[in-house]
Amino acid sequence: MGISEGFRELAVPPGMVGVCALGQAGFLLKGANGTVVAVDPYLSDRLAADSEFGPPGRWARRFPPPFGPAELDADVVLVTHEHADHFDPHTLGPALARRPFTVVAPPVLRQDAEALGARFVPALAGEPLEVAGVRVHPVPAAHSPEYTGPLCYDVMVQDGAHRFLGYVVELDPGVTVYHAGDTVLHPEIDRALAGLRPRVALLPVNGRDRIREELGIVGNLTVREAAHLAAGADARWLLPSHHDLFAVNAESVTTFVDVLDRGFPDQEYLVPKVGRPVVLGI
Repeated sequence: MGISEGFRELAVPPGMVGVCALGQAGFLLKGANGTVVAVDPYLSDRLAADSEFGPPGRWARRFPPPFGPAELDADVVLVTHEHADHFDPHTLGPALARRPFTVVAPPVLRQDAEALGARFVPALAGEPLEVAGVRVHPVPAAHSPEYTGPLCYDVMVQDGAHRFLGYVVELDPGVTVYHAGDTVLHPEIDRALAGLRPRVALLPVNGRDRIREELGIVGNLTVREAAHLAAGADARWLLPSHHDLFAVNAESVTTFVDVLDRGFPDQEYLVPKVGRPVVLGI
């Protein structure tokens, strides 16, 4: 049995959540009700040689995916935004050919998702939706490349809808997971999270700097900012994301652990091993 199929069979007691990191921003989630949710799965290596994204090799994977695209076994896939390491047709196409599932994503991705054969559900910030037995709360993410100054990012609204999103997923009553997508801190996010109280926060911690911005890389939270966001949302667990797959845009796990241990000793955290499911008490 492969990792993805094994995750579906993972026993998750009530009041707990199963999590499996896929690398970069990808995760599998599961509660006691059995629904498997995938978020931002990137299981191909399409960026390695695609000149659209820079010189060959800039975006090569540092490690192989835990399983191939066709092995992805999920009931619903949440996509936070259109960037190629989050919405990957080379992952979703083979996966949909194997087993149909619903894709939830910002409205800008409707045509691309439906072209792959997916049932598409548009995600609008502030409008919860029910899909595959779980409740999904889309929240804004501040990842717009149209920022107004150095290290200053904003949310982007296009045709009345946020182009970049995160999601708070209610897998079971009281079992909530926040996947922030790609983001920095922003007041709109604080307002959107108020009252949702996610118990697990999956946050990008690769940070941002002038050098990467000059390469066209839109940055994310620093480790310290991620810890502040998790604490403000009252998340019990903080798991890092977006820090491991690409050498040009990585953050050290040692830095993550050091910042949390020194500056946020009350924050529980876990650095998951890619492809190794864990069950967390919340």
